[in-house]
Amino acid sequence: KQFDGLKDAIRQLQVENEEKTTLNERLVENAVAEKEKMAEQFNSMNDMVEKLQKEISMLRSYNKKSEKGWFRLPNSQKESKSTTAVEGTSDDTAAAQARKWGAFGAVLPSKPLYTIKAHREDASCVMYDGTNLNLVATSSSDATVRVWDTSNGQLQATFSGGGSLPMTGVDMSGGLVTCCGADKTCRVWEYKTRRLIHQLAGHSQKITCVKLFPGEKNIVTGSADRSIRIWDISRHIYTQTTTFRHSSTANCSDVFVETQPVVTGHLDGGVRFWDVRSGDRVLDIPTLHEGGVTSVQWKPGSSHQVLTCGRDSSMKIIDVRTQSVVKTFRNSALRILSNNARCS
Repeated sequence: KQFDGLKDAIRQLQVENEEKTTLNERLVENAVAEKEKMAEQFNSMNDMVEKLQKEISMLRSYNKKSEKGWFRLPNSQKESKSTTAVEGTSDDTAAAQARKWGAFGAVLPSKPLYTIKAHREDASCVMYDGTNLNLVATSSSDATVRVWDTSNGQLQATFSGGGSLPMTGVDMSGGLVTCCGADKTCRVWEYKTRRLIHQLAGHSQKITCVKLFPGEKNIVTGSADRSIRIWDISRHIYTQTTTFRHSSTANCSDVFVETQPVVTGHLDGGVRFWDVRSGDRVLDIPTLHEGGVTSVQWKPGSSHQVLTCGRDSSMKIIDVRTQSVVKTFRNSALRILSNNARCS
């Protein structure tokens, strides 16, 4: 009887121990979940602060340019006329006045500010940071991506593809740097930490173009395998969400906003528009350029005009609503000799 009583006591202690162990595991899981939630909130707040700081920096930059006369808005027609009259007394200012362009009266540059030997081999692509006016990223056949400060021409960072195959495209926005190359892989780095956070693999041939979506949660890539893919990079593990297919390779792509179609320019000279959600092709403008399209870009602030560049050494503005060419630009000095040529 004493032995049976001892067995019952041990069994009861084992049950209590299991219950306490289970309770402890639940408490640990709850604590970890709570910490992860707090960390996400903290990261979100940091992102918001960083975004606000960039906006403040951008506004200060605009303000400085306004004070120097490089970027200004006339207060009235009278002020604009009087300014023109005063500036007409100087040959240099008259030349600057002649170079004004656009509704904001921005003065077009007349000479290079810096000439940089950026890479050991030819540079394949150059892109301004979408959220910072002072950074520009370049990619090259030397399998590297480099970030430069446009205010002083100094190198800020170098990212390596980890091989010897050429980099064919680059994009930079919201603290992320992404590039694609002949090794069939698209890489994404965090600019601030210089850390590689994603390697997007899935294309069967070289990737020809890459573009970050606004908000930096998705990426679109085009490849010589004649597919265009959308990647979700908002989490630690990336996922491929949508694939578009066409009989011609996409040389370039652009995204205006997430709700608008993705536009792609192709080797056969056509421009196509794709619905991100359904994966359907919603518009096709064939044979826009002879020899292929090398660049496409949505007009800032417009959801119906796209600027294109082609191997026929011309640039065109097309109206998506009417599917027609609004304006064609040609010049004897403009010669497009590469599928990587870009315009903006």
